[in-house]
Amino acid sequence: MIAHCGTGNCSALARRFAGLGLLVSLNLPASAPAQPSEVYLSPPDGARFLAGQRFDLRVEGKGTGPFAATLAIDGAPQMFSSGRPHSLDTDGISAPGYGGFNLRGYSCAKPGVHTVSATFTDSTGTATRSASFEIVAVRGRGQRDKNLIILLGDGMGIAHRAAARIVRYGVRAGTPNGFLAMDQFPGTGLITTHSLNSIVTDSSPGMACFSTGNHANNNEEGVFPAHVTSPFYAPRVEYLSEYLHRTMGKSLGIVTTADIEDATPAANAVHTGDRAAGTGICDQYLDEGDTAGSGRYGTGLAVLMGGGRRWFLPQGQFGSSRDTLTDYGPLPEDLQRAWSLPARGKLDPGRDLLAEFRAAGFTYTDRWHTGPNALSQVGTPEKLLGLFAYGNMNAAMDKIAKRRDPTRPGVVDDYRDPDQPMLDEMAAAALRVLRQNRRGFVLLVEGAHIDKQSHLMDADRAIDEVLEFDRAVAVARQFADQAGQTVVVVLADHECSGFSVIGALRGDIAHLRDLPADSALVHPEEQPARQRAVGTGTRADFPRYHILDDGYPETFDIDGKLLFGFGANSDRHETWLQKERPVLDALLPEDLRTELRGKGYVDEPRERHEEAAGFFVRGQVFEAKNHLAVHTAADVPVSAYSSTSKAYQLFYGVQENTEVFFNLMRAVSGRTEK
Repeated sequence: MIAHCGTGNCSALARRFAGLGLLVSLNLPASAPAQPSEVYLSPPDGARFLAGQRFDLRVEGKGTGPFAATLAIDGAPQMFSSGRPHSLDTDGISAPGYGGFNLRGYSCAKPGVHTVSATFTDSTGTATRSASFEIVAVRGRGQRDKNLIILLGDGMGIAHRAAARIVRYGVRAGTPNGFLAMDQFPGTGLITTHSLNSIVTDSSPGMACFSTGNHANNNEEGVFPAHVTSPFYAPRVEYLSEYLHRTMGKSLGIVTTADIEDATPAANAVHTGDRAAGTGICDQYLDEGDTAGSGRYGTGLAVLMGGGRRWFLPQGQFGSSRDTLTDYGPLPEDLQRAWSLPARGKLDPGRDLLAEFRAAGFTYTDRWHTGPNALSQVGTPEKLLGLFAYGNMNAAMDKIAKRRDPTRPGVVDDYRDPDQPMLDEMAAAALRVLRQNRRGFVLLVEGAHIDKQSHLMDADRAIDEVLEFDRAVAVARQFADQAGQTVVVVLADHECSGFSVIGALRGDIAHLRDLPADSALVHPEEQPARQRAVGTGTRADFPRYHILDDGYPETFDIDGKLLFGFGANSDRHETWLQKERPVLDALLPEDLRTELRGKGYVDEPRERHEEAAGFFVRGQVFEAKNHLAVHTAADVPVSAYSSTSKAYQLFYGVQENTEVFFNLMRAVSGRTEK
């Protein structure tokens, strides 16, 4: 039995357990010669939770055992679900040198601020810690929205959106000739982008703050920080999808152009302190998806689409990345019990996860158009799994190039997946499946390569990604108008690369291509010819891109093309020309990476062969892995639409990123004001 509080405090429950001798005493020693120095209490001070949302509490410390601890909420002593007092191994999962004590699956229904107090004792003495958390009530009396669609343009800042609008519609005499679908949403504001331990977030806490209402450390999702032997053992916080599946019977859909083990998709369904632990992450999608629909645990996963086939293939097959180092063994018993999980986990690199998804009732697809299992042919199954690449799916520019000329070998052929769907096609298929649940759903749609191509300082590919993403936004709005009771929110987890529209090309594109090599010019007084080609201010004319029937530019290399800067860039050579090939993705199986290197693909932006003639740009940052541009701490725009309620008004103004979670919960609870 796990403690929870209702409209009062937890003292009654505490007294029941005290009679069984299960509570650790709160009495402190009269005096102590010293105190353990590294003592931590989770959740961190200032955490906020929805009324009834589940989360774990943990007291841990580093020192010299044996260890003991106490925990109280609003003065009422609490029983730990794991952690033997006055022992060296305590809960059996703490990192060497640490003792840890856990209270798993706690929840509270009483709105307001609650105080947590704890002690931690080792052989040197006792330390005290305190924190507070707030319980937020969101229930209202207005129109309740049934469906939530979150469209996340990973790394998408204001400049990304402006650039895509200019490319797609153009500008005449200062007036845009059209606006993106996301531009036309009535609820517009800004959100902060900080994580628990940094002003600059990565995508794990960047997404998790929207899906849990709480900040997390960088590289962590669905958990609070802890020193434990497996990242999957860290204290959990319940996701939006889990809460709504448990309390309202809603389903979850995840659609991404990334490898599905990547941070953004996983931060809606997977609890781990290591965003790179792909074997365990993808196992958890199924193991905690409640695909049978019990409603007792998990996410209610019904749709999972993107790249990442490598995690579903048994170790030893071509393209498999499964191994024991990125997996997780049996979960702690108290975690399994408190969260009502049916399986504890297993180190199983030989697992055929694809076969197990099929056995759980998922229809599987790995292509868009050709073949009997193509996404365009599968109809409307009860549950849908789509894995369209070994790692990340290819960028929109490269998918479109293959569709425009199917006979010409291209990037998608080299990556062994020539028939990939576009993001809007996946979103439409996901909505057909999810709308079958009359209780509603949560759907994440991620445009992942906005971030990835910005990291690589490939501006033209990044803009194509925003255009692909915006087509998915249009699909979501159309669904909301037809189905009703649907909230659509467009946002980003952070901004990437300090992306900026700095001007337009002076002169024609043929002249730019014919310029001699100027990569050796590095002295400030030696101006490269390509730098002189940048038209700024009044020298930046309105570009006119030729948009084909598929909705994308015929080419980015036009006279007067937009030119871009990167305020958070690494070293590179710049030609201003469209890149023939993308840089190799980080999320690929190693055997495929080796194969692609043999075909001339490079690992770092500064190694691009087509940039040998460009001028050298010294970056402001050095990113040790692959010399990439980096995320920034800038606020990002949020745009909201609601078809039959006024929930879009919840997203006006400047807000903390965690507030998105509570606004979404207000929408499904019939409350359109804070």
